[in-house]
Order: sequence, then C-alpha cells, then structure tokens
Amino acid sequence: MRSRATFPGVVIVSLLLISFAFPVSAISLLPGDPAPDFSLPDIDGKIVTLSEFRGKTVLIVFWSTWCSRCSEELIFLRDQFGHHDDVTVLLINQDSEKMVSRERIAEMRDRFSLPFTIIVDSGLVLWDRFGINALPTSVVIGKDGRVVHAEANFYWETPEKLLKAISRQ
Repeated sequence: MRSRATFPGVVIVSLLLISFAFPVSAISLLPGDPAPDFSLPDIDGKIVTLSEFRGKTVLIVFWSTWCSRCSEELIFLRDQFGHHDDVTVLLINQDSEKMVSRERIAEMRDRFSLPFTIIVDSGLVLWDRFGINALPTSVVIGKDGRVVHAEANFYWETPEKLLKAISRQ
C-alpha cells in the first residue's frame, strides 16, 4: 500500500525537473527591444544619459566588486575595448545593495586600469529597468538604440558572442 506522503514529494520533484528544462533569461529585454533610457551619475559625479550615445554601439555590463566572473569580464573588456572609439562601454555597478563605497569601486577601476565609465546603480534602478537577474550580464545596444544581444554570466563562449554581436553593428 502506498503512503500518501510520497505523492507531494513526487509532484515537487517533477515541478523542479520541469523548471530546469526551460531556459531562464537573465534579462527581460529581447533583441530588437528598445533599450531603456537613463540618466545617472558615474562614480565621478558626471551625469551619463544612454541616449547621448545614439549612433554608437554601446556595451553595457552589469557587475559587482564581489563577483569573480565580473572581474574576468572586466579584464576582457579592458583588453578588447580599452583603446577603441567605435564601442562605448558602460559599466553598471550593482553594489549599492551591499553599501559598497564609491572609493572601493574606484580602487577596483584603478587596479584593473579600466578606462570605462562606471555608473553606480543606486537602488538598483537599472537592474529593474533592464530586468537583470544574474551577474555579470552584458547587453549590446545597436546604433539605433535597440538591444542586439544580451547574455548573463561570463562563460568561455561569451567573448566570441560579444565580439560577433558588436561586429554586426
């Protein structure tokens, strides 16, 4: 005779298995969607507005100081785009919920020799607008202001995917 206790367990396990069968996106925006505009200060106090870069390819990277994959991606970005004028790289720091100081973020910028604009996403405003749920997440925005590519984390294929998405612009 079967125990009634096994039925709920089977249902729960089945639901978990089904949930892993469908990919979860790390961003709610899809290619072709307009990128949400914003005006926020960078770590030096200068206001940065996304729409001011219309006509240029923009790579936005959501990252945090505590994230090891983020550090790997920052180094890749520095090496790949540090001396390019054709791609604007905006680093959106997500440490506001951990109360990380701007000085610590600036120290990391200096340690990695990052030549990019760093915006502190106070209150996680951009996190919500872009629908981000993983770090790092990279978003390529085309010259027309629309999302071209978005990818979470930083895996071995990510650099090639980012370069391919940017080269199509």
